[in-house]
Amino acid sequence: MDPRSVCKGMVSAVGERESLPEEVPEDLKYLFEEWLDELAEEARRLLSEEPGLSAAELARRLHLSPEGARYLLKRAKEDPR
Repeated sequence: MDPRSVCKGMVSAVGERESLPEEVPEDLKYLFEEWLDELAEEARRLLSEEPGLSAAELARRLHLSPEGARYLLKRAKEDPR
């Protein structure tokens, strides 16, 4: 099983349900949360450089699904830091 694929699937799940599935092991949740924080930081950096960046372009640049990119855009708007 490819961990990146699992994490990408989890990003989509978080974007749809706003929480990690209960059946995900705790250690994997921790790794996912670290990875998601890194992605969110990279998304913020890209958005600060190009404020009008679309979800589709963000998805392409971060190698994410469109749902994952929309989640990161929403997260960046709620917590711009």
